[in-house]
Amino acid sequence: METKFMLQMSELANTETKKHITVLGAGVAGLVAAYELEKMGHTVDIMEASNRIGGRIWTHRFGEEKDAPYAELGAMRIPSDHQHTLHYVREMGLADRLCKFVTVFEEQNAFINVEGKIFKMKDAPRIFQQRYQGIFTDERYSEQTRLFAAWLKTIVDTISPGDLRKSLDSDLKSHLMDELERLDLSPYFLEDGEKIDLQRFVKENPGFRARCSKALDMFLGDIVVETSSDLLQIKGGTQLLIDRLVDSVKAEINCNRPVVGIKVKDGYTQIDYLEDGERKTRNCEYVLCTIPFTVMRKMELEGFDSRKIDSIHNTVYCPATKVAFHTKENFWEKQGIKGGASFSGAGVRQSYYPSVKFNPERGSVMLASYTIGDDADRLGNMSDSERHNYVKDVVSKVHPELQQQGMIQDVASIAWGNYEWSAGGCTIHWDDSNHTANYLEAARPQNNLFFAGEHCSKYPAWIQGSIESTLEAVYDIVSHKDTVPVKVTTSSKAISKKELVTA
Repeated sequence: METKFMLQMSELANTETKKHITVLGAGVAGLVAAYELEKMGHTVDIMEASNRIGGRIWTHRFGEEKDAPYAELGAMRIPSDHQHTLHYVREMGLADRLCKFVTVFEEQNAFINVEGKIFKMKDAPRIFQQRYQGIFTDERYSEQTRLFAAWLKTIVDTISPGDLRKSLDSDLKSHLMDELERLDLSPYFLEDGEKIDLQRFVKENPGFRARCSKALDMFLGDIVVETSSDLLQIKGGTQLLIDRLVDSVKAEINCNRPVVGIKVKDGYTQIDYLEDGERKTRNCEYVLCTIPFTVMRKMELEGFDSRKIDSIHNTVYCPATKVAFHTKENFWEKQGIKGGASFSGAGVRQSYYPSVKFNPERGSVMLASYTIGDDADRLGNMSDSERHNYVKDVVSKVHPELQQQGMIQDVASIAWGNYEWSAGGCTIHWDDSNHTANYLEAARPQNNLFFAGEHCSKYPAWIQGSIESTLEAVYDIVSHKDTVPVKVTTSSKAISKKELVTA
């Protein structure tokens, strides 16, 4: 549904009674909610557990200068058809900063590490055929089928977590090679006859996806998006969207206010939170909760029905870990690399190069490692120094320049699976045969308590999902008719350090 139409529906449903909404979480969902609710005449305040605003949008700048190079530790890409996200990019005056994001497999001069051997990305499928033999050299299948399968393995191995890599290997051996052999694959090879157009293939051959394992089928949909040539980014950092939203709302944003309890009452919601070591309670007329369910699981929850409790405890989140190097120079450009990503292997997975230009006097930035799933967990469970050294050692096999004295000037990393205020990178649906029912359940209100965030949407892991679920929640809030308005009240009691740690 178009963004403007969703907003028009909310405006038409907006009741004459002005409401006070407490938003839990100052990420993109909470900020968009505040922006739209205030435009409709309602009063909003925002409570944020951490000491920063933005949630899982996190642009790390290596320096205080305006032109300091930066890395995206959180969301970094915008698909060109994610119209809700693009609506707010334009609404916040950032349309002129949209530019192309060069993604994995677009830069053919990037590298791939295959069992310690380094090859150009463009040569990867042929290398896979030679090294892995088996089905890739089985002459029962045409050369075209074998090359296509090798490309598919290259793409899945580069992007997916370990269990899905194994799933593809199993499916290829058992039946997918036969399915590929049955199809005319020639339209899906690009002009050089070596690379494939996976987006077109998946779109035009739903029967192939139907024969994949359920998890692989759903992940292929994500791969099509992640490898699209139509991805965009905000030059200057995705955090600019957050900054503009903050400037556009009147709502007071209170950081360092972790919620420790949510209690659904008749006609209002009680919020228990910490402020400077004190446990405080607020009785709120309306609450919009954008807190990840992984964090809510640790709270005192009362008044929720059993289905909602099950949703909170069973929604699956995927860990993600990123490590960024601030480098003295963009040495990779000497090798013809202008963006995109290499596959560095050995648990480091993807290494992204910037496709925006930084001031050379400030150096450059390489997103040296972007991992999800089991690889992200392994890196996330290391100490910061162990993680940074491990990534440096692995990526140096592809780029020995990193070992030069002074080449790495600074490092920043985030293990979202271990980050206190998210406890996960994003929700996933690869093993979820009832994804639609489950995200609708995640979004279902509890009396005057409403929910939004990527976990409440059909676009998990994307800014688009956070915004769409927010617009749906805004409609539900403004159209909600409460018979007994409740005055927002606050009370407090001091708590001990022991209670604070426990909370």
